[in-house]
Amino acid sequence: MRTFLASIPFSGPIFLLFFASLSLFPLLLSAEEGKVIEKKAELAELKIKIAALQEVMQERQSKLQKEDAVLKDVDIRISDINSNLRDLDGRKQSLHTELSDLQTKKTETVTSLQAEQQILAQQLRSAYVSGHEGYIKLIMNQQDPAVVSRMLVYYRYLTESRVRTINRINQHLDLLKTLESGIRTRSIELKNLINLQRERRRSLKLAYLDQKKAVQALRNELAGNLQQIERMQNDEQELLHLIEKLREIIDELLDEERTGTSFQELRGLLKLPVEADIVVRFGTRRQIGNMRWKGIILAGELGSDIHAVYQGRVVYADWMRGFGLLLIIDHGDSYLSLYGYNESILVEEGDWVATGQTVASMGKSGGSSKPGLYFGIRYKGRPQNPLRWVR
Repeated sequence: MRTFLASIPFSGPIFLLFFASLSLFPLLLSAEEGKVIEKKAELAELKIKIAALQEVMQERQSKLQKEDAVLKDVDIRISDINSNLRDLDGRKQSLHTELSDLQTKKTETVTSLQAEQQILAQQLRSAYVSGHEGYIKLIMNQQDPAVVSRMLVYYRYLTESRVRTINRINQHLDLLKTLESGIRTRSIELKNLINLQRERRRSLKLAYLDQKKAVQALRNELAGNLQQIERMQNDEQELLHLIEKLREIIDELLDEERTGTSFQELRGLLKLPVEADIVVRFGTRRQIGNMRWKGIILAGELGSDIHAVYQGRVVYADWMRGFGLLLIIDHGDSYLSLYGYNESILVEEGDWVATGQTVASMGKSGGSSKPGLYFGIRYKGRPQNPLRWVR
């Protein structure tokens, strides 16, 4: 660090003048202390302005976000209803197929039953014509035992044939009863399914009406907020200006020498603050107006360690709307690195951090739906593409 003494060239007349002025040093030191107090007061005032500006921007966005949330809910409801209708259509088609198969089996069973009934009727007519007495007389009149034996076998065969026919008829009747029960069940299920589909389609129609209203409300809000969006963009620039001014004040307040390679020389050589997937890239369009992302977003595990990409001084460690718990590190030469959405910040304003030091843990503060890290780089307040700085 270049101290007050180190800043004076110790040579020639100036060297002598310095020692002649030692009696004035307490006054100079007092002036420096006064400057520090003044800068601290200015820093506190800047923080108040930043907080007020964040509140104004939040109010301007809240109504638009509310309409957007309504539209989102309606869109999801329509998607769920359509998905349910597709499932019902599939079940309806399956029921039609099952009913068709059951009707076919019923027709085949009735045909087989009628055929078996005809066979049994013929067997009964034959038995009736011959009569039981004729059967006994025929056997008693036979003198040849071999003929009697064959006749007994023949009549036993006829009896067994009738029994088998009767069993098949009973089986067909049982199957027919089962098929008719299945047809009744499937028919009732199909009727209920059709009624359910009708109700779902009514719900879908109402959902589409809600969607139309939500879209119109969103369009009206967007049309009425064009000037507000422009003001938000101006507010964003003002916020960046305040951050840059904040950096300058901190640099003056905490004038400590930085060692090693300058940040500018590390272009393309830095490591990302955390090993994670890049889900939002620099310059992509945001959801509001023509605003674009001024940094990148890395998606990872909740609580993952966040590392400083390079040594520097912590100039901001607090909550900021849109960024959640935000950490800003000053690397000198007007370069800043920003780390947002943190679960917790492990350093404080004024701390000196080393390259690769764990400075925060990944979170989803600031309204982020999933754990992640917002990472940005600024040069004189102007956003830089972080991916051009990492290897």
